[in-house]
Amino acid sequence: MWFPSIEFILQIYKRYISESPKTLINIQGLKATLDKSKFGIPYHPLPSIWDSVTILYKEIVENHYFIDGNKRIGSLIAVLFLNFNEFQFTPPVGDIFKVTMNVAQLKISFEDIKNWFQQNSEKFKS
Repeated sequence: MWFPSIEFILQIYKRYISESPKTLINIQGLKATLDKSKFGIPYHPLPSIWDSVTILYKEIVENHYFIDGNKRIGSLIAVLFLNFNEFQFTPPVGDIFKVTMNVAQLKISFEDIKNWFQQNSEKFKS
């Protein structure tokens, strides 16, 4: 399974959100999120692709690792994560905005987000 690195996320942030050199304000938090999405919680099974994308998305949106653009970068990284892992994410128009705002306001559960990703994703055909 492919996982983004800190460097990858910073490049995407710089390209699509802001070119400001002082954007990342919590590198340790972002590193912890990347580790959690890849390795899960100690003494638990490894996370599925759906757990991993949900962790990345939810924690980037909620935890404000950047000065600005946390909701946008969280959404973009989630879509890229699925694409790099051979899934096409195609939610209904307006869903990404609606769900992201609910995540940012702590109004949606981990399981509901995970189900949303699963229900709106399809494996690329070979």
